[in-house]
Amino acid sequence: MPTQPSNTNTRPLILGTLSFAVCFMAWGMISAFAPRFREMFSLSATQTALLVAVPVLLGSLARLPVGMLADRFGGRAVFTVLLLVVAAPAWLVPAAGSYPMLLVVAFFLGIAGSSFPVGVGFVSRWTPAERQGSALGVYGLGNIGQSAAVFLGPLLAARIGWHPVFQGAAVILIIWGIAFGLLARNAPSTVRPLGVGEMLGVLRRERLAWVLSLFYFLTFGGFVAFSIYLPTLLKDQFGLKPADAGFRAAGFVVLATLMRPVGGWLADRIGGARVLAGVFLGVAPFALLMTWPVMLPFTVGALGCAALLGVGNGAVFKLVPQYFPKETGTVTGLVGAMGGLGGFFPPLLLGVFRDRLGVVWPGFVLLAGMALLLAWINRRVFLARQEVQETALPAEYLRGSERVRAGAWATLWTGLLVAAIVVGSRNLANFDPALVTYTFAVIFATWGVTYHYFVWLQKPPTRIYWRRGWELVRKRGILCSLAGLLPVAWTHLAAQTFIHRRSRLRWWMHQLLFWGCLLAAAITFPLVFGWIHFRSAGQDQGTYVTYLFGFPTGSFPLHTVVAWLLFHGLDLAAVMVLGGITLSLWRRMRDRGASAVQDFGRDFFPLILLFAISVTGLALTASTLWLRGSFYGFLAILHAVTVIAALLYLPFGKFFHIFQRPAQLGVKLYQQVGEEGEGALCVRCGERFASQMHVDDLKRGLAELGFDYRMQDPAGHWQNFCPACKRRTIASAQLRLKHPSVDAADAVYEEAPSHG
Repeated sequence: MPTQPSNTNTRPLILGTLSFAVCFMAWGMISAFAPRFREMFSLSATQTALLVAVPVLLGSLARLPVGMLADRFGGRAVFTVLLLVVAAPAWLVPAAGSYPMLLVVAFFLGIAGSSFPVGVGFVSRWTPAERQGSALGVYGLGNIGQSAAVFLGPLLAARIGWHPVFQGAAVILIIWGIAFGLLARNAPSTVRPLGVGEMLGVLRRERLAWVLSLFYFLTFGGFVAFSIYLPTLLKDQFGLKPADAGFRAAGFVVLATLMRPVGGWLADRIGGARVLAGVFLGVAPFALLMTWPVMLPFTVGALGCAALLGVGNGAVFKLVPQYFPKETGTVTGLVGAMGGLGGFFPPLLLGVFRDRLGVVWPGFVLLAGMALLLAWINRRVFLARQEVQETALPAEYLRGSERVRAGAWATLWTGLLVAAIVVGSRNLANFDPALVTYTFAVIFATWGVTYHYFVWLQKPPTRIYWRRGWELVRKRGILCSLAGLLPVAWTHLAAQTFIHRRSRLRWWMHQLLFWGCLLAAAITFPLVFGWIHFRSAGQDQGTYVTYLFGFPTGSFPLHTVVAWLLFHGLDLAAVMVLGGITLSLWRRMRDRGASAVQDFGRDFFPLILLFAISVTGLALTASTLWLRGSFYGFLAILHAVTVIAALLYLPFGKFFHIFQRPAQLGVKLYQQVGEEGEGALCVRCGERFASQMHVDDLKRGLAELGFDYRMQDPAGHWQNFCPACKRRTIASAQLRLKHPSVDAADAVYEEAPSHG
């Protein structure tokens, strides 16, 4: 008889995680010693890839029946038997005297990989639904058993030989199998276990189970493929020694494993679908980075993929018990099987690419393409469902969820920037250590701006415009939308002609500030990140070569106009900004309307920052050119303080408007489409006063903000009146309230709502 559950799931979680780790340790043994087996049997790249993929094959295919057994008989019995059975092939690996025999033993050792659905069903039944993402993320830490095998296996083999390593693993499996059987208990259940036919019926009729399988095919399959093939890939691609390659592969596994609970925690708070949206979009650039056959970008790409795939693994298994609470083991078996198969094919594919083409980068391009495809599927299937479900959630929960989502997106984009800095500066070889404080300030500003921008996009009016804008782009087509937006980009972003119509003085002020700051940013950020640097051309000290991301892109002689413009670009930007500040202060001192609404925080403080940056920057140039470096150290510190202060202020003050401004293009597209489409007719006067799309979106936005302007009379809604008729109806209502005897016979549509 099953025992009653305790107040927490701590004990089942610990037992399940340790059992999973022991099984995965056995599952990773073949991969850990693949370089040794390759030398012993003189294997090709394809044969080696097949050897490390064969355990994955059985571990994947067996997950479905093993998961069904766990649903039928409980995790305690199935996990105990599985641990004892896996010990036999682990003991027999040293006895394999040929490559075919080794393949057979490796195939049966792969049954250790089928342990995953057993633990998912065992742990999830002890865990409340609202904490299953976090619990299953912790359970996923058992992946670290494979890391231990990849890293510690070769080190132990160097001291005691590789035969005792496999035999010791077999002994550990037996001991822990007995311990688990004695300590574990199944969670109490009031539901009759499903029969085999009913379990298979779930798989036939539930399409969502297959979509989740596709997601896990990428997230867990990518994790397994990298973890088992990285030692061989690093040895072949970069000539690393087996111990070094194993250490790096273990780092990949550890990072992916540690990020799995993070994915589960995030899924508990913002939903698994939203987490996967960020994972799939983030995997694409990191996968493309791995196509670069240089150690640094490959390492950055691999670690980025490790972190995201780990997060994705945790998010997928938040969705499994959420959508299939009664068939968790069965569906987990299916999803886990597909994930395992996702780890079976990539090593084979990479081995074939290396043997036939001599390169492996096409495999990483396929990974990026697959990630983008799954991002689109997730958007259409799970994310759409989650957005519908969120409409019924409390506002406090949604606000908390939005903050977590904003933090997650900000962290992702900041991580991409850090990766770009490391790669673009060629492993910081072209990075100037004197600029490190600027770099950290930019990284902070990037996180803050992204967080603020995401939160701003979640406000109902902004969100409606944002989503409708992208919807209109897809509906009209990219080329047609660009044709309409390019003129608007010129008039509203570059030339700012709408300001010129108001005041020529304001236009010059905005142009000088806009182009001066833009020029300064275009020069400063690439230099600070180490993306651009200059060197003399060999023995020719009179010619400088410009390097972009470490690649020579052009040269120019000194003492020419081109050289002067390049080296004094920041001075020109400072002069433009000072001109804009002067015009701004002139206007604010003379325009009484501007003086009446200005305040220090939003109007004068940003100008003071820009003024300080420009003046101290020009002072540095003056010190260098005319004062022989006098006061240069003090001026450099003062200039750094002003720049860093502006960067730290960037996400919070008026400067944030810089990032909001481009979104106006979507608003202009919205207006263009609205003018071309169906118009909204006033229910009182019959005149067209706006687009019907605008009125419908306005009603929805007001409802989301908590304003109910619905009316009981035939008008239906207060927003169905044009602005002129709204004023007339309000005036008429006020008149009737003041003079009840006033005849209102013809005011059927002039009745204003009670809260109007």
